Amino acid sequence: MIRSDFIFKEYMSGENRSMRCKEVELILPLYLDGGLRSAEAASLDEHLDGCPVCRQRLADLKAIKSEIAALARPLLSAERIGMIRLAVAESLPVTSAAAPGFKLIESTGSWFDRWLMPSMVGSLASLVLGVTLLWLIMSPANVSEVAANRTPREPAERPIYLTGNDPLAAELTPFQYASTRYSVSAESPSVNPQGALIALTRSFLRGEMKDDEVVVVADVFGNGLARIAEVVEPINDDRAIRDLEKALQSDPSFAPFVPAEMDRRGQSVRVVLRLQTVDVDTRQASPMN
Repeated sequence: MIRSDFIFKEYMSGENRSMRCKEVELILPLYLDGGLRSAEAASLDEHLDGCPVCRQRLADLKAIKSEIAALARPLLSAERIGMIRLAVAESLPVTSAAAPGFKLIESTGSWFDRWLMPSMVGSLASLVLGVTLLWLIMSPANVSEVAANRTPREPAERPIYLTGNDPLAAELTPFQYASTRYSVSAESPSVNPQGALIALTRSFLRGEMKDDEVVVVADVFGNGLARIAEVVEPINDDRAIRDLEKALQSDPSFAPFVPAEMDRRGQSVRVVLRLQTVDVDTRQASPMN
């Protein structure tokens, strides 16, 4: 369009108002494609009406255009298409737009204000929060204040069972005996009323042991069995110690102490075990006798 305007302005002014065939030949392709303005196309039509040479050239261009449009599209193999694309890619200049990447948007200010200060403030806040939380979790409660505000509870009106040797008396179960000792069972394991240790005390009553008192340090385990750690008294009575050791390490079904779950105690408790013969007048135990 710019070239056609230049041609028309040059040859339509002054004494060269009539178009010549040499100039028309340059704008015939634009005329054929409809790229001229209406005034330019009207002037060219006027020239074509009086010039058979230019009309023939226009007819030749129309024939060439028709033949090109009638040509079949060439079939290219995938390998050929790949080679063409590779050649085109190699011929193109490498620009920054062809290789997109990540780029930080830089802001004004020093690196200390942009990076270091926010990181330091966040880290310090996290550290203070963590130390405060740990202090709240691990700090012990005010025991004196809790003890001062605690209302003393009334003593439990539970019966206290005593093990005896009366075969006609009702058999005391381990749970019944352990339930009366929950307040001290954590440090003093409850004796199994049906265990081997009670059977050993009955041998004292029958006078089968020559010593009136046996004192040992023993470790009581979670299953109710125990093991002698140290013998305090008697030192020279091996038979008494052997019998006591058998009673402490007997069958678990006849364990000398109740299990730890029933007694609400730890899995291993060290106790001082003292067996002593005491004479009690049972005739005064009941007002009915």
